[in-house]
Amino acid sequence: MSIDSILNKIFGLKAVPKKNLDNINFVLEKLGNPEKNLKIIHIAGTNGKGSVASMLESVLIKAGFSVGKFTSPHITRFNERIIYNREEIPDHEIAGLFYIIEEITEKYNIYLNFFEVTTIMMFCYFNKVKPDYVVIECGLGGRLDATNTGNSFLSVITNISFDHTAILGNTLEEIAFEKAGIIHDGQLCIFAGNHHELTEAVKKKTDNFIDVMTKYKDVGISLDNTDLQTRVSVNNSIFKIPLYGTFQGWNFLLVYEAAKILNIEDSVIADALSDVRWPGRFEIFSKEPLIILDAAHNTDSVKVLRDNILSLYAKEETAVIISVLKDKNINEIFPLVEDFSADIFCTSLKENHRGLSSEELQNIIKENHFKASYYFEDDLDKLTKAALSLNKKVLIVCGSFYLISKFKNFWNTKT
Repeated sequence: MSIDSILNKIFGLKAVPKKNLDNINFVLEKLGNPEKNLKIIHIAGTNGKGSVASMLESVLIKAGFSVGKFTSPHITRFNERIIYNREEIPDHEIAGLFYIIEEITEKYNIYLNFFEVTTIMMFCYFNKVKPDYVVIECGLGGRLDATNTGNSFLSVITNISFDHTAILGNTLEEIAFEKAGIIHDGQLCIFAGNHHELTEAVKKKTDNFIDVMTKYKDVGISLDNTDLQTRVSVNNSIFKIPLYGTFQGWNFLLVYEAAKILNIEDSVIADALSDVRWPGRFEIFSKEPLIILDAAHNTDSVKVLRDNILSLYAKEETAVIISVLKDKNINEIFPLVEDFSADIFCTSLKENHRGLSSEELQNIIKENHFKASYYFEDDLDKLTKAALSLNKKVLIVCGSFYLISKFKNFWNTKT
């Protein structure tokens, strides 16, 4: 079977409601519990998990360690999810591991969803290549996330805000409870206490915690609008982060604290930051024309995107291509987008089971009487040409990781 056929089977494994991790734990046990042999740093949070994972990966590699990294979703290739020393998992490893997992699930009549199968693959692959550290990003929530079967020695929580409320809860207290579920046996947790609900949830799980927003309350965080960097001044050192946004300063402090716990020097941390790459997060995708890709997809991340854009461009200088998934808070997201652009081009993600077509978005926007000039078109080629024809200073593509992936694939076939 070809790798494309195997990936189609994996992508076809839909999520189903679950109350425990029994199925994935059963399969992991049959595989000899590969997750128990790894030194895991586990990252949860509503926003910023991937940025923290990528910064931490760079710091650990620069310090001389071998590193596995597990993140989601991928942008262009499934293999991006499982990285060892910055190299993607090979196709033949994906195929071999899938056959082994499939044999167990069929033998014992156990259903695993897409993310559970991918997580098991990750544990098995890293158990084979044996990195010094494994940096793992939660897929969704924490307590019942497939990655929470891992044997982490350090937990990191970036922040909390409202997202995936149908699954994680409608209050910050409920969401914090789910995120703090990654803390095992009173282990050390580093977190950014952006809401007291998160602080209280962490305290209920462990007495061993560090809130970087309290510890580094006098930190200096500034934005370099020329190089689109974030600069952090802490402990008499200056760090230049090639990711743009004040919130990236707080993400960095989580990484900085973890590095200090592992006795990594400031000079190593500073050198490592120049190697950080995190596609789809305020990514300068093209300079001529200027196109910025940002996977902002919930209220808080769109607020950050708004603030970043307005620090660089006037509202009249930007155009936006956007699509969102149906479980997002459209009534909050689109008014925020209107704050930084008066020309908004809506396209389709209907190929995704959670996606909306441009027509569905049009109906929602009409019902809510949003004020910007809106354009609706499923065909991404036509929509992009229309957006670029306005000759704005910058085109922003945002709203979903899936749209970022779709746009990159479209653009690369056109150039």
